Amino acid sequence: MSKEELQVEVTTVAATPSFDSSGSSNEDFLHPVDHGFHAFAYLVSAWVVELLVWSYPFSYGVFLEYYKTHVFQDAPPSLLAIVGSMSTGIIYLASWLILPVISRYPALKKPLMALGVVFCAAGLIGAAFATQPWQLVLTQGVIYALGGSFLYFPVMTYLFEWFSERKGLANGIIFSGTGVGGIVVPIIVEVLLRKYGHRITLVALAVAFVVLIIPAFPYMKPRLPIPKTAEHSINISFLHSPAFWILFFANLVQGLPTYIPSLYLPTFAADLGLSNAAGSLTLSMLNGASVPGLIFLGWLSDRFDLRIAMLVSTLGSALAVLLLWGLSESLPLLLVFSFVYGFLGPSWSALWPRFIASIVGDDPRMSSIVLTVFIGGRGVGNVASGPVSTALMHRWALTDRTSFAYGLKGYGPLILFTGGMLLMTTAGIAHRRFRRAAYGSV
Repeated sequence: MSKEELQVEVTTVAATPSFDSSGSSNEDFLHPVDHGFHAFAYLVSAWVVELLVWSYPFSYGVFLEYYKTHVFQDAPPSLLAIVGSMSTGIIYLASWLILPVISRYPALKKPLMALGVVFCAAGLIGAAFATQPWQLVLTQGVIYALGGSFLYFPVMTYLFEWFSERKGLANGIIFSGTGVGGIVVPIIVEVLLRKYGHRITLVALAVAFVVLIIPAFPYMKPRLPIPKTAEHSINISFLHSPAFWILFFANLVQGLPTYIPSLYLPTFAADLGLSNAAGSLTLSMLNGASVPGLIFLGWLSDRFDLRIAMLVSTLGSALAVLLLWGLSESLPLLLVFSFVYGFLGPSWSALWPRFIASIVGDDPRMSSIVLTVFIGGRGVGNVASGPVSTALMHRWALTDRTSFAYGLKGYGPLILFTGGMLLMTTAGIAHRRFRRAAYGSV
């Protein structure tokens, strides 16, 4: 098959400047890249979107423990766990559909973002009145996730327009919104659930979502003018790049275990005999540690060999799971694990801009397409993590034979799987071109 046959017709922001009737380039009228009010206003607005869209699903562990003990006691644990994995996984997977559409029709971005807010609020309110587990899957799982996708991905396509030399750092700052929300939201959800129940809690979260997102809307905009025609084609020859496939599979493997600790920490704490507040604290610690972790790994990927940042994230998080979570038997060590893992594990996504630069350079048009592939790959892992983790929760040789986490109920196989998969991700550093790509040349 020729390269021409591997091209797909999609519309996106033009990478080359256009000219007006006087012959002046529209580049003369654009806001600056990497600095200035409008770049930083976009950064803050995207950070708010990140916080709202992701911190709710990443706080689902608190809901999971509450649903199992107060609302759906007779429901299969696997069905309730799927709600959390779907609410994150569908958002990731939807990128494979949404990003090509908004590239083809960029004028749809703003209306799609508004529709996303409606879907998110509707999903949360619908979950508040769910009476069957499958209704929870449909509302808090599917509808919310679709709304988050509609809102999130149009905003993220603007990153490569507003930032170039600092895109790793900017990406890390934006992604840190999930961590900041993850500090606060589990604690708020825990308090609201215990005091008011799940219905008032979910309705309150829906109202807060709408109220907080409205002020950010004016600044969630492109830097480059929206093209009036749809004649651009994107070459997908990056699929022939060995660097792409190495990074794609590393990203896919890393996406499978990375969500498991945040999904099970509150339940694990309860099974350890700790209070509900302690379980929420461990989740908040994990999410909160990702804030400096994302910024640190983004900065590290901008300044040094990309492989260094990859190894720090993968090896560090794997050892945290195997040594800290696996040997936990009380709250202090569990909190240490939550911090170390939160700092290194979820922060992997801060490396995506440099992954992309190592494959297609700094072309914002191509970068958006490759970003779609990486986000979708993470989604495959997240969706699979729910049923896979449930299947792993069973008794084994060390169950009830040690006071450590390896012997607690069925957590031993789950911990070994999580740590082992993260160790496998270290194979992603095995490409010689990453050193040059880390400095912006391919």
